[in-house]
Amino acid sequence: MKRIPFSLGALFAILLIAAAPAQETVTIPLREQSGSGQSGTAVLKAVGDQTEVTVNITPGPAGVDQPAHIHEGTCANLNPKPAFPLSPVRDGKSVTTVNVKLTDLLAKPFAINVHKSAQEISVYVACGEIVAALPRTGGESAGVPVWAGLLLLGALLIGAGYALRRRLA
Repeated sequence: MKRIPFSLGALFAILLIAAAPAQETVTIPLREQSGSGQSGTAVLKAVGDQTEVTVNITPGPAGVDQPAHIHEGTCANLNPKPAFPLSPVRDGKSVTTVNVKLTDLLAKPFAINVHKSAQEISVYVACGEIVAALPRTGGESAGVPVWAGLLLLGALLIGAGYALRRRLA
């Protein structure tokens, strides 16, 4: 009968972990290309089964839309066919929600590429590689918040202490 509180506590901890949103973000440095003077970052944020991509680079010519895409490959070796189009970068900014999980983007090499303009699409002005080795931000590890892991560890240690105490009594 005394095992019920521990069992309920462990169940509660597991439910908290399962219910906790696995919101993670990854920041990608976008490096200048073609002497453009344009560099900055792209922040990828998990939003359920989609990913929000926020591009923030040094602005190009005022009012000029600069096409941007996520390509398979690396900056040095891009698949020329975009995997996911992004909203054009205008005055250095763009926000797009793409229909792919962040974990899928991290599973193999992808790169974010910004072009000079629609008329000069072959000129790349900034590029950044999305790779699984990049650290995640937001105090999370592998999609599980740190606090939830610590809570589960605490529940397990309490249970182990309770079981040891009963065995020694």
